[in-house]
Amino acid sequence: MNPKFYVLHDIPGRIRFHIPALRDKKNHVEIEHMFSALKGITSVRIEPIIQTMLIYYDVSQLSRNTIFRYVSIFFQQTRLDPLDDIMIQMDPATRNDWLRTLFSGGLLLLAGIRKSSFYKPDALVYGAVVATGYTVLSHGTSNKMRHPDILTGIVTMLSLGPSNMLYVAMITWIVNVLELLHEKQKVQSHKLSTIT
Repeated sequence: MNPKFYVLHDIPGRIRFHIPALRDKKNHVEIEHMFSALKGITSVRIEPIIQTMLIYYDVSQLSRNTIFRYVSIFFQQTRLDPLDDIMIQMDPATRNDWLRTLFSGGLLLLAGIRKSSFYKPDALVYGAVVATGYTVLSHGTSNKMRHPDILTGIVTMLSLGPSNMLYVAMITWIVNVLELLHEKQKVQSHKLSTIT
């Protein structure tokens, strides 16, 4: 189940949510007044067309986790997944990158376990390799040939050969995960630098 909201922008005293449920609600002014009435929240602005809610709050009176609880309760957020806390902090593109990576990693794991009993590649191996290729190629928007995961895939394919495509996909997938972790760290350090 997809989260009911996610954070677009978060600095102390100001947080912007994307809440798809705002599309179905017509009483935006009442929602703004209700959240504005909560102790510590100084103002709320809803943009129904883009389904966002911007909340200004006093950090000395209210924590961001408390705001998450308020929004979660109001929009009936259910915690079905232990990854919700992590996924809710990501923008949609990053979340999609991670979901594709987790899916292709799962396929690679299954194919790697089954590979030991089969000499020839089967549909699962081909599916895992294709899913990894799609994961790697769909990540990022700039010059894709300069991405570390793509370069690793090319170099590994040339060195190991096409008969070892599962191992090539595994190595490429690992580099993709490392690249995503690096991007996450870069975004967090950028957020910290804008705060100070």
